[in-house]
Amino acid sequence: MKIAFNSYSGYGAWFILRLIAEGHDVSYFLSNEKYIPILDGLVSPKLIDLDHRRTEVGFPDYGEFDLSLFDLTGRKYQADYSTSQTPTIGDGSIHCMLEDDRVFGIRLMEQAGINVPHYEEFSDLGQAKNFIKKTGKRYVYKPNGGQDQGAETTYVSKSPEDLLQYIDELFKLSKGAPFILQEFVKGIECSVEGWFNGEDFYCLNCTIEEKKFMNDNIGPNTGCSGNLVFLINNHARIFREGLYKAKQVLTEMGFRGMIDLNTILTEGEIYGLEWTPRFGYDASATLACMYSGDYGDLLHKVAAGKSPDESFRAAYGVSTRITIPPYPTEIKMPKHDGIPVDGIDPCDMEQILNTYLYDVRCNKDKLVCNGITGLIACPIEVASEPEEAFAKLKKSIDRIQVPDMQYRTDIEKSTMKRYREVERMGWLTNV
Repeated sequence: MKIAFNSYSGYGAWFILRLIAEGHDVSYFLSNEKYIPILDGLVSPKLIDLDHRRTEVGFPDYGEFDLSLFDLTGRKYQADYSTSQTPTIGDGSIHCMLEDDRVFGIRLMEQAGINVPHYEEFSDLGQAKNFIKKTGKRYVYKPNGGQDQGAETTYVSKSPEDLLQYIDELFKLSKGAPFILQEFVKGIECSVEGWFNGEDFYCLNCTIEEKKFMNDNIGPNTGCSGNLVFLINNHARIFREGLYKAKQVLTEMGFRGMIDLNTILTEGEIYGLEWTPRFGYDASATLACMYSGDYGDLLHKVAAGKSPDESFRAAYGVSTRITIPPYPTEIKMPKHDGIPVDGIDPCDMEQILNTYLYDVRCNKDKLVCNGITGLIACPIEVASEPEEAFAKLKKSIDRIQVPDMQYRTDIEKSTMKRYREVERMGWLTNV
């Protein structure tokens, strides 16, 4: 197939390697020159000049392609134009509304009959502070904005007093965006994802990830520091009482693509928190390594409204992020430009296809860091049981050597504890 891969930051450029290895002809369109070094020497972007307003000026001729992919949401006009020309997945007006507009996403859950924790909308800090003082409850601060908001702008407070002390800084970090305060529900966070072709869900899977930077869930929120991904079937209770309920509304909206419902699980209830209607990092890379079929064909069939092959080589996949400073910030540090990355051979395609790569480039058959974000790689291992996958992952991490290398060493312990609790509560049993 001829595939157009569209990106702003090169976040999903690693997927191009899988598609090329399968024999697909991939054109990589990048719209921010800052990220040209990402995977340089492994992929070759075509820089396009876009302002992402409602205009076709600068858009590729998507009619030349069999499939168009977007690695993040936030480019709805470009993605909608692409959709008008060829099967497209990963972004569009619907996707942006689901991810960027918190209230829209929650109301969609309510329309579908999915439980949601109580929430209130705010655009005024004074009103929000008065609300917190009046209710005296613990809340999660969630600003609107999707990809324009960093992971650090979402905050799970420890108490009403904690949020009152920090809310001014959160409002500043999120650039004054409207936000919701969602009542905190104690439980196990677990997401469930399906690949929706406009009529039904395929490739059902769950992700348990650790978002904090340091062991024992200390430090800033990174979005993902490591994960456990596992397959489920369409009778699993977690799917039937959650994502499955959205089938009709997604069909009516004309949605196609991967869609993840992040949830909180208690002994008797499942609560929807938010949607991820796109590639999820790093879980989508982990799932791709679990998949044994033609990944490009999977993407195409879902985007085109067809039934994809659901062949997997393993039921479990695990990964851990390997980074260097300045991560988790994005302060440019020139001294880290060119730092060698040993233990990942860019000439070993099997290893490359099982190691999600980001802030690196290939220099004389060696990987070196670009020093843009400090997110080096996520080695990925798969197996029929999670313990086996984690044992393999430890060996993969031990082979990698990078100066100032940093990663969490407790991903297995923390994710497996939550996984066993989800099992115990009966959310993975069939109904």
